[in-house]
Amino acid sequence: MKILKVINEINSNISLRFYAVFYRDFRVWLKFYKPSIIGDILEPLLFLAALGLGIGKFIHNVNGTPYLLYIIPGIISSSSMYAASFEGTFGSYTRMTTKGIFDAILVTPVSIEEIVAGEIFWSAVKAFMSGLAVLLIAFVFFRQHISVLSLLIPIIIILNGLLFASLSLFITSFAPSYDFFSYYFTVAISTMFLFSGVFYPVSALPAIIRYIVYIMPLYYTVQITRALFLGRLNLLLLSDLLIIVIFFLIFFYLSVYFIKKRMIS
Repeated sequence: MKILKVINEINSNISLRFYAVFYRDFRVWLKFYKPSIIGDILEPLLFLAALGLGIGKFIHNVNGTPYLLYIIPGIISSSSMYAASFEGTFGSYTRMTTKGIFDAILVTPVSIEEIVAGEIFWSAVKAFMSGLAVLLIAFVFFRQHISVLSLLIPIIIILNGLLFASLSLFITSFAPSYDFFSYYFTVAISTMFLFSGVFYPVSALPAIIRYIVYIMPLYYTVQITRALFLGRLNLLLLSDLLIIVIFFLIFFYLSVYFIKKRMIS
């Protein structure tokens, strides 16, 4: 019952004012967008080129799919994960502590809950831009091999962005310094990047590792994105989508609760 009370309180304190926080972050980003684009967009494209054109020369196909086409959905998913995670950690932490932006916003009618919601929405938009860039490149060069269902992938990208933005804000709520994020990216983000099926089928892993992979949010995003990209839908994807939404809701409320607790204390 206490959990439901906290959720209801958070919901009641969030209005469309969260958009002002998002818009503020967006306006600041416009002043420095060029370096951001290099990190959020160019990096996943380099991964795609290096692995697809390099390793792809030796691995011709995976389960009947050309290797380059196989890893594109994984790169789309992982690039959106990284973009949301960097913004939700380093970006939000800077605004919360170093720059004192959160404190300044609280002087206005905007609540702590709305600040966190705005930060999550902005981080998700950064994730959307990064993932969409890879998808557009795929459309340009491989449109004849891509399913029409790929048009639904942007929805999955934004959901993935919301999920990892919420998870990252949750981590930020505990961070004592920037150095703390090294643990998060090394232990959690890099592990998901390497083991969630981005570059090879998870079925190739030992059983004990597969069970660990099944609790990694990125795995479900990769599964859905690849199915849409290749046009291989099945009913199990609905459960994958539900898991993504559940992960998002859990970390959204946790991030709001603990950021508020940190700000008040």
